[in-house]
Formats: sequence, structure tokens, C-alpha cells
Amino acid sequence: MLSKIRKTLEKAFFPQLNIPGAFPHSPTISPEETRLVAELLEKDAKEHHIFFNDRGFHNHLTHMLLADYSLGASTKRLKEVYKQEDQIQRPKLPKHKDFKWTEHLGEKEYYSDYLDFMIGEVEKLGRVGAVEKYAFDEQYSMLARFLAGIYHPFIHIGYGLEFGIDGMVAEGLAQMCVHEDLNKALILQEMKMSKSSNTTPLELAKAMIEDKRFDGIIKPGTPGMYRTFYETKPELILGYVEKWSLSLDKEELLDKIRELMILDVAVYVGPQRPDKEIVLDFYLMHALTSSLFLPVMVQQLSPKLGMRLLRGKFAMDLAHFAGRNRPKLYMEQFTSTTEFTRSWDEIIELAVHHADEHVPKVVRALKQVERWDPEETLGKGVYRAIASMTVDNVVTFDEGEKDGKRCWNFDCVGFEETWEKIPERKKPSIADLS
Repeated sequence: MLSKIRKTLEKAFFPQLNIPGAFPHSPTISPEETRLVAELLEKDAKEHHIFFNDRGFHNHLTHMLLADYSLGASTKRLKEVYKQEDQIQRPKLPKHKDFKWTEHLGEKEYYSDYLDFMIGEVEKLGRVGAVEKYAFDEQYSMLARFLAGIYHPFIHIGYGLEFGIDGMVAEGLAQMCVHEDLNKALILQEMKMSKSSNTTPLELAKAMIEDKRFDGIIKPGTPGMYRTFYETKPELILGYVEKWSLSLDKEELLDKIRELMILDVAVYVGPQRPDKEIVLDFYLMHALTSSLFLPVMVQQLSPKLGMRLLRGKFAMDLAHFAGRNRPKLYMEQFTSTTEFTRSWDEIIELAVHHADEHVPKVVRALKQVERWDPEETLGKGVYRAIASMTVDNVVTFDEGEKDGKRCWNFDCVGFEETWEKIPERKKPSIADLS
């Protein structure tokens, strides 16, 4: 059995570029780059754990590798990415003698066991079949685990489906199994079908901002803010989720993807104060980067499971938004200014060579939303402007360094106390805009 798993692993990481609903990958990708990516993905799978430390921080090596590859990175750059991310990874843990997949859910030390199990299941059922069987299993709250960990199992499986990589689907399913189901109160097995309504997720999020019932639930310095609504008053979140109209019609579900992606753009960037330096929320950023995979997933899943996925994703998006204390959304700044003016070609070039693993993921997500929202619901040129802002304002620096722009924010962008500590934004000069 072990030798069969090893042989399966060796052929499970070769990416495909013609998956329906996937991001429109760079036309410059060559066979040489594809072979290299497959080799590096397999190397990571054989050598590294899915978490790079004991606190459960996720291995992003494959995410950054595939995001850069998708945007047209050279073989030189792909090797640099692997070397950079390889330095912080830790080795896979040994497997256990006795293992049953239902008996060790939520136990991170069993990841290697789950990976071998899921490699076999993907080989037997196919990528989509394995996702449908395990990610939506109701008895063990698997959809809650699928969307847990700030969406990381969902993101990892999303890459596997987007690139047709069996091994990454297996890794994502194994990662899902070792996550806890703390958020299961927000992922109901059955919810009544919503009445037909034109109310969008963004409109519902804006209504939540004004809803006084949420006042005081989140306080400055509260540990694990994003978990608050899993454990406290989940009914407030579910009340809004029920107001979003969903049906089993496949075409209608595809339109709902667009609505949810627009919400995720707004919560990612809308909290920026027009008069303050750019400070991007780490948790809300993941709501956006995970949205990239909705089209490829919903198009491959059955309509019933596609609807459950959208509803669960919306619940988690609202929970994270409420967990950041429902910040006001200042979207007009991205259509009323010429401050963020880079072209897509410039943005993609900067993203590919950016040291932060999340930046190319943000850029791909924004480009994907632009593709799915040709009317540019949030304003003409808004997605490009946000991408331009991201590549120019997310910087990495050594821990402890005090100077320079900030990177991702972990405080809480919904509190005045957070923004009082942020310097005023310097307006660009004419030279900067030329």
C-alpha cells in the first residue's frame, strides 16, 4: 500500500491550465515552468508538514508558487520562491500504526496519516468526487472544517481544483481533517431556502454596520476576535445569511458567485481611511483571496453542494467582518482619485517578484473579480486601483524594525483606537503620478 501511495504521489502534482472556471493564467507559461512547478510541488508534499509551526500556521509554499506560476513567473523566480519558503517549513511528522479517519479529526499530529488516506480516496473517487464526499460530510461537521483556519483548507483544495492537481486536493482534504470545527454553529446542515430577493451580500454587510445588536460584542484587545461569532450569538450572523437569496439553478448560482466576490473585495479594502496610511486587515484579506476559487468550485460541484458552499462562505465572511467590529467601508476613494494608477502589466510584474506570499494571491483574486464583474459594480477601474494600492503598500521587513510602511494589520480595523495610531496618508505629488 505504501509503495502504491508513493507512486500515486509522484504523478499527482502536474498542473493543468484548461480547467473550466479557473483564473485565466498567463499566456507566457512554458512547458519548462510547468515541469519545474510539478517537481517543486511534489518535493514540498514529500518533505514538509502542512503547518510550519506548532501554533498551526499554514504552509503557504505551494500557494505562492502556483500564484506566481499562474501570473507568468520565470523558472528563476519559481526557484527563488521555493528557496524562500522552504527555509521556514518543518518536516512531516511520522505516521501512526493505527488510524481511522473518523477518530482523529482536529488532531494536527495525524496530518501524515490523513494525507495518505486522502491520496487513496482522490485516486479512487476523483478530485471532485472526493471533495463532494468528504468536505460536505454532515455527520462530522466537515464543511465547518473546510472553511476553518481562515479558509486555508478551502484555499488549498481550491488550488487543486483550479490546476487539476490531485495531490493538492488530497493535501487540502487532509488539512481540513486536522482543523477543528469551532465554527460549526455558523454552518448549518439545513437552512430554509431564501425567498427571492435582489439584496446583495454587500448590502447586507452594510446593514450589519448599522445594526445596534452587534454593538459591544467585540472589544479592543479581545483574543481571537474572528472566533467571537462562532461562540457568541451566531444567530445574528445567520439572520443575515438567510436574507441572501440562493437557489439550485446553476446559472443563478454563478451570478451569486459574482455578488459574493464583490463583498469580499469591499471588506478587504473598504475599511481604509482616505486620510490615513494604508493598513490592510490580515483576516479580511483572506476573505478576498479565498473568493478566487468560488467559480471553479461551484462549476464542478453539484448545485446542491454549490449552494451549501456559497452559503457557508457567506456566513464565514460575515463572521470575520463582524469580528473586525464591522468597519465602515470607504469605497469611493478608489474611483475618485488618481493615486493608484499602475497598469495591470506593472501590477502583475510587481506581484510576481513580491516577497510577501499573500500579494500575488490578492492580485489574482482582484483580476478574477474584474473578469466576473465586467460592469465593475464598485466603480470603473476599481479592481485595478486596489491591486495597484496593494503592490505599492504591502512591504516586508525584519521583525522589530520600526521604520517603513506597515504590512498586514492584526489589531482591528473596526476600532477608532486602531486608526488613531496610523499616520496620516501623504498625498502623491505630480511626479509620483507621472
